[in-house]
Amino acid sequence: MLLVAVGTPLIVLACVVALVALAPFKLVAAFTIAAAIGIGGSITERRNRPRAEPVTPAQAPELHAIVDRLCVLADVAKPEIVIEPEQQPNSWLVGISRERARLHVTRGLLELLTPTELEAVVGHELAHLVNHDAAVMTAVGGPGAVLLDGGRRMLRGGWWPALMGGVAATAVGRVSLLGTQALSRDRELAADAGSAALTGRPAALASALRRISGQLRLIPEEDLRVAACRDVFHLLAVEAEGDGWAGRLGATHPPLEHRIERLERMERAMQSARLRPPGS
Repeated sequence: MLLVAVGTPLIVLACVVALVALAPFKLVAAFTIAAAIGIGGSITERRNRPRAEPVTPAQAPELHAIVDRLCVLADVAKPEIVIEPEQQPNSWLVGISRERARLHVTRGLLELLTPTELEAVVGHELAHLVNHDAAVMTAVGGPGAVLLDGGRRMLRGGWWPALMGGVAATAVGRVSLLGTQALSRDRELAADAGSAALTGRPAALASALRRISGQLRLIPEEDLRVAACRDVFHLLAVEAEGDGWAGRLGATHPPLEHRIERLERMERAMQSARLRPPGS
């Protein structure tokens, strides 16, 4: 995955350089405008995002206790904790810095999971923090996301150079998106392993994933569509994936069955190690 992390932004850069060097001036200008529009849209979205209010230890003592304990084990600064009112059960981590991160959990998640399962989910999110995944994903996927958004907006115009600039920006953005999604799938597996190492209970995360997946099927589709824009950060994707190889390439998360099978193998390996006599 190091090749994907390094190669994706390099491919985007190579595409931009080739476009600037070979394309007509009007197309280059339209491509540049698309990039500027994408940057402006990203800044506007961030400014308009409602400020999340963290909960205090008095408001959520059990959740804070879990986070406190795992942060000590992981040797990371404790993130702010935000409880979202949504009924769809999920969690995600926001913030590219270890010192300024926020852990989001939904009310539906807290109501659904047992304490052991919740601890495993928190361990998964803290593993993302330990691995600097938010910063890596932003660095790898940020330029492509800007081009993709700006290109889509440019395609709504009727001026021919604008349309061509939008097509070029969208094409480069889609290439970047494929690399970002592949990296996202790898980082989810790494976070699963991190949770298993922190808690010593891979089976608890597997159980949580099963329980969350079953509950998501009962959530209204309109609620899931609202949440789908965060799927690259979610514990479990809420947006339905396509079928076949195209669906696998475009997925932000590994298949649920693969994650559960992998966690169950970890559980068996840990149990075997615990049962093995010393020196054997």
